[in-house]
Amino acid sequence: MWLRSELKSRHMRMTHRVALELDVEDDSGQLEPEEWDLQCLIAALTAGLARPLRTIRGLVVDVEHDRLSATLDALAADIDEITELHWMASASPSFPVAPALRRKRPSLELLIELEAMAEHVRRLASHLEGEGL
Repeated sequence: MWLRSELKSRHMRMTHRVALELDVEDDSGQLEPEEWDLQCLIAALTAGLARPLRTIRGLVVDVEHDRLSATLDALAADIDEITELHWMASASPSFPVAPALRRKRPSLELLIELEAMAEHVRRLASHLEGEGL
């Protein structure tokens, strides 16, 4: 009994961002799906005008509320993660996702450019954060 009540008291509500890919019926008289608010999305899903296809993993940006420095820093982290996966796939054919990554693999020159770009974006994010942006 004590364990159950202890576990219940540890539950916390957290906010998560989820990006959805939707199949939307074309209705040119309505708002574009990119302009929907939550109520529009719920109404479209309920009416069958929109059907969720999948969730999209990765960075979800809220341009109206996110600080630019945080957005750029998250973008740099995503670029680092992607390039690291490609480097590991290049170095180890037995890497679990190597076959999938090798099908569409950037050249070594592009991987180096992506790493440099991520570092540049990270420095820019730091400057923006210093200015409160």
